[in-house]
Amino acid sequence: MLLSVGCTWLQRHQTKDIDACRTCIEKSFAAQQAGNLEEARELLNEAAKLQSDHAETWWNLAELSIQQDDYPAAVDELKRYVELQSSDPQGYLRLAQLYYLQNRYDAAEEWLDEVIRRTPNNFDAVMLSARLARKQADHQKAISEYYHALQVMPHHAEATLELSELLIARHEPYRASSLLRDLSRRALMEEDQARTHLNLGIAYGQIDRWDDAVEQLEVARNLNDSELARDRYRLAYAHWKSGGSQQALKLLIEMADSGQWNERSDALYSTITEGNPQLNNSDTALLVGYETRTAATKPFDRPASGEPLFLPDRLISGDSLSQDAMVPPEWGL
Repeated sequence: MLLSVGCTWLQRHQTKDIDACRTCIEKSFAAQQAGNLEEARELLNEAAKLQSDHAETWWNLAELSIQQDDYPAAVDELKRYVELQSSDPQGYLRLAQLYYLQNRYDAAEEWLDEVIRRTPNNFDAVMLSARLARKQADHQKAISEYYHALQVMPHHAEATLELSELLIARHEPYRASSLLRDLSRRALMEEDQARTHLNLGIAYGQIDRWDDAVEQLEVARNLNDSELARDRYRLAYAHWKSGGSQQALKLLIEMADSGQWNERSDALYSTITEGNPQLNNSDTALLVGYETRTAATKPFDRPASGEPLFLPDRLISGDSLSQDAMVPPEWGL
């Protein structure tokens, strides 16, 4: 048994170590902010030597390992944190997230169960559960978990978008469009606005509301700084389905001008022009004339003969793709 003098000395010694440990942690934060990650790790390792059972040190070591993309080290450090702070659900959740990032879904689910058992309505845990179920192709569970997340945090943009995208992928456009219409009326970040209108346009296309699909896709386009080939083609196809062949052709010209021309856009162009003699006479000339004017400054190789790039006889055969193959995947059967 320690005498009172010995107890006092031990308490002072432990207090001194704790103070030194906190100093190391504070210095490690400063080193991280300065971009000196190795120095930050050395300071945290020193703190761990001074107080091996100081949970905050192990949490910060794990976060530093994550920042350095060293997930295995982060897992070990978080497990030590959980040993010391077994009542903190955040430790279990962080472990689940780390295993998820490493595509170790069974391990992620095991640690996630510990979080949900302690805090059933932990929003981040429920969202991770939904994403896990989606990765494992358990779509019914994923949908259920997304709805659970929206009960915890109604109108949450990311939860609503992920749920609507899953519903669209499963060709359930009515449920998706209902969620998205409500979300579109709310104040959102511009990126989320664009994503909302894009998905709403896709959902409307699945139920043959092509005018509405065009309207939503145009809004999404105006909100995006850049445009992928698939987004531009989707909009061209929607315009064509809604009766706007002129607008569809203009978008196809933009695709050609941007180096995004492919068999699908070629087949849609052929279908539009071959099916409408008036367009054959006017818009084909527009397209050929456009390419003739801009070929010198656009990223296309002109034929040696100097002939226009998009004369009808230079197009891929209209038989190369079936009508079904022209349909964007999200609107296919």
